Amino acid sequence: MLDTPPNLRLDAVVAAAAALPAEQPVVMLNLLRYRDQATYDDPTTQPPRTGHEAYQAYIAAFLQYNDPAEFTIVFQGAAQAQLAGLPGEQWDAVALVEYRNLNVFRRWVESDIYTSQVAPIRRAALADWRLLLLTRPGTLGAADTGYLRGLMAQETNY
Repeated sequence: MLDTPPNLRLDAVVAAAAALPAEQPVVMLNLLRYRDQATYDDPTTQPPRTGHEAYQAYIAAFLQYNDPAEFTIVFQGAAQAQLAGLPGEQWDAVALVEYRNLNVFRRWVESDIYTSQVAPIRRAALADWRLLLLTRPGTLGAADTGYLRGLMAQETNY
C-alpha cells in the first residue's frame, strides 16, 4: 500500500500527446481506491468527508468546469472483486472517460482551475489510483502503440 497516491505525470501526458494523432479520441481508465476519511492539505477549508464523498465533489467540479461536448463518461462502477492482481491490491471503483482527443484532457489537467482547485480534491479523496490512456483498436495510431506501452511500463516513483 502507498502512503500517498501517485501524482499525474505531466511528462507522460506530453509524451503521449506527441505520439498520438492530434484528433484521435482517447479513453482514460481510472482505478480508484478511496481514503476512509478525506485528507485535505488545509482541513479548515473543507467539511469532514469520507474519501468517497470527497471524490463525488471532485466529479462535480470536473463536470462544472468541462464542456460536455468534449468528453463522455463511458462507464462508472464499483469494483466488486479482484480476480487477478497483486496481493493486497484493491480498487473501490473504476471509471472510463472518453475524450474527443488527448489535447482536451491535457488542457484540463494543465489548467489553473484543475491544479489549484480540483486536483487537491482528488488527492484528498484517494488513497491510491491508476490512470491508463487507452485507444480503440482500428483507430489512427492505435496499431503502433509500442512507444506508449514503453511509457506506461516505466517504473513510477511514488
